[in-house]
Amino acid sequence: MNKAVHALIYVILVVAGVALYFEINLFDKKELLKDSNSQLRDCIVKLSSYIEAEDAKDDDAGDPPPEAKRDDSPIEAQEVEDISWDNLLKEYPYKFEREGQKLMSWGSKESGQLRKLYFLDGEGNRVRDPANPDKFQTTGPNTASALIEVIEGRARRQLETLNTTREELRKMRVKLQDLVSEFNKLPPQMRQDRVTIVKKNKEIEDLTGEKAKLEDQLQKTKAEVEELKAEVTSSKDELAKAREETEHVREDLEKEQKKVEQLNNLLKTRTAAASAAAAGNSGNRGTMTSGDKGKIVKVGPKVEPNDKASFVVVKFEDAALNELIGEDRNGVLPLIEMLVCRKVNGADGKEKRTIVGRVRLRQWTPGTNFVTADILPDWLQTEELKEGDVIIPD
Repeated sequence: MNKAVHALIYVILVVAGVALYFEINLFDKKELLKDSNSQLRDCIVKLSSYIEAEDAKDDDAGDPPPEAKRDDSPIEAQEVEDISWDNLLKEYPYKFEREGQKLMSWGSKESGQLRKLYFLDGEGNRVRDPANPDKFQTTGPNTASALIEVIEGRARRQLETLNTTREELRKMRVKLQDLVSEFNKLPPQMRQDRVTIVKKNKEIEDLTGEKAKLEDQLQKTKAEVEELKAEVTSSKDELAKAREETEHVREDLEKEQKKVEQLNNLLKTRTAAASAAAAGNSGNRGTMTSGDKGKIVKVGPKVEPNDKASFVVVKFEDAALNELIGEDRNGVLPLIEMLVCRKVNGADGKEKRTIVGRVRLRQWTPGTNFVTADILPDWLQTEELKEGDVIIPD
């Protein structure tokens, strides 16, 4: 009997030791689980301060939708009265830009609810789970599961908002790239337009000067016509009186008639030349013999946009100038085109000539042999013209 008691006591001591061992180890595990749960609850409460309590509203009063209007009317050479505008932000969800959204920001109340794992009835007792009667219910009001579902749902909504924002950023990037691509087409066209405007303004200025000269020449021609008419009238009166005079007077009359005829021919010639010049008849080439007619004595200054001279001053030989405007120097200078050649030494040491350009006569300086000529830029010009180059007929 004593042996049995002793054996029982030994067994009880062993079980007590084992129980003490497990108690010591379970205490550490209990503290670890307690601290872990406390840290998890604090993390969830802290996380709530970064999650918005509700979604941004579309109809927020006092926050009008943004506009970025682009002129969508066609670009043509005419004024547009009714401009067509396209709002690039008409489908833009501007509500995602709103700041100051209310956050969940849980406190001690929600922290205390996170400690409640089981659903309790009105008397504070745990309730069996209807779906699994062997376990207690962990879902329902005032449970940690209810709060976790709320914060999970809000986090999911914020993720959806973030993904939507990313997609809208992508769309805006594509629109921006398209706008930049369209904008980059404008500077080259604008530069070309500026070059064209400068060129056209220069042409208008030159034409205005030519027009003024032609008008002045036309006025002079009209004055000459009036003088000729007066002379013709006077000659007719003299002719009536001369019929009653002697044969000598008849001879004088015939001379006067010849004079009148010459004046009429001169009038017709100058009137036709003035009309041709006013109409811009630059194709009149006149009739000239072959050979050297003059030399370039002055080259005009270089001008934009091609940084080349636009005119030269040519000194014609007397015979050449007589061919152009007559020996009495009373004719109208024909606006003909002439070639420019240059004397060069060939590989064999012999002198030869080469064509270097083409000019069109424009204006003669009365009392001199100097004629201003325009350089034809559209003609195949091998070199820039310079003083000493020779002018020959085309």
